[in-house]
Amino acid sequence: MSGLRWGIFASRTNYVGEVIEIIRRRGDQVAVLIDNLPEPNTSPGTITPQDLARVEDSLSIVIPLATPGHRYKAQLQARALGLRDFPALIDPTAVIAASSRIGDGSVINAAAVIGADTQIGSFVHINRSASIGHDVTAADFVTFGPGCIVAGHAVIDTGAFICTGAVVAPKMRIGANAVVGAGAVVLRDVPPGAVVLGNPARIVPGKRGGYGDPPALVPLSSMA
Repeated sequence: MSGLRWGIFASRTNYVGEVIEIIRRRGDQVAVLIDNLPEPNTSPGTITPQDLARVEDSLSIVIPLATPGHRYKAQLQARALGLRDFPALIDPTAVIAASSRIGDGSVINAAAVIGADTQIGSFVHINRSASIGHDVTAADFVTFGPGCIVAGHAVIDTGAFICTGAVVAPKMRIGANAVVGAGAVVLRDVPPGAVVLGNPARIVPGKRGGYGDPPALVPLSSMA
């Protein structure tokens, strides 16, 4: 799907530049930036939710927030404002197996690789050069950082964040809202809400996962 006109919702994040580059590489157009914060924003081309009435209904909406919890809250805001069209935004340089599935609202950045029979949920972010193996299941609102590697048959639960350069071994499970730190090597399952660091990855006592306080496990089908 190309030739789309995009509205970027929650546009005051630093990651918005990456999303704009993906849109441009696709040959699509950035139609409008939509600011969801109450403080005044004078950036050119930016509107507030109060201005949405003058935005065309045919816009495709993308949420550029990299942190799972903030992305979850932003999509709730967008839905409450009547925005409903959240197609996946996939960079043309990404390599995605024909047998894989990418959910609505997901963002796949440059040079990412997704293997065969892998299921990517809704509003998942896969950053530059991330490698997601075959038969992986990634639930809604997961974030994969740049250059991370997730091996085959891994399961990544809702709101988990796999940080830059981390490695997840085959058949591992990363629990909901857990955080795998940059460069960590996961050789055993990670409990929900845990933060793990190091090689091999170990739980950091007293640390709580969840970037932006992601939600409990709420099926997106219940939000439609």
